[in-house]
Amino acid sequence: MEHILRKFKKDDAARVKELILGILTAEYPFDKSAYSDSDLEKISQTYGGEKDAFFVIDENAQIAGTVGIKMDSDESALLRRLFVDVKRRRRGYGSELVSKAISFCREKGYKKICFRCTDRMSDAMNLCKKNGFKEIDTLSVSGFSIHTLELSLNK
Repeated sequence: MEHILRKFKKDDAARVKELILGILTAEYPFDKSAYSDSDLEKISQTYGGEKDAFFVIDENAQIAGTVGIKMDSDESALLRRLFVDVKRRRRGYGSELVSKAISFCREKGYKKICFRCTDRMSDAMNLCKKNGFKEIDTLSVSGFSIHTLELSLNK
């Protein structure tokens, strides 16, 4: 399938929200409480800063995947909203999204990227680890664990 990895556009908003909330509801119903979805109501504003970005994979006018980068500090970014549509997994889309996020962070001069996920999000966690992220912390909350992974961009 032909696809394009590109920056989020305002007319993507409804389809991005539908994809992310659909995956959270179907695959992570117990984890939903750990994540606010307020950023999905205003993606352009939330990820609109000079050192922020939101990328989508557009496959035949369908949103097939997402990733966001949000400034945490001058030297640190948060990798957020890493999702790939269930029917489009195992095609390398997740790897493309993570690679794009890392490149963006390097361009913006970040020294590290942090990613938080629950233990049930093992595919995303493994993908990040394959790309050099290291687990630096685990926090147990209400029957599940939140893992913090970090990638150092110092070379």
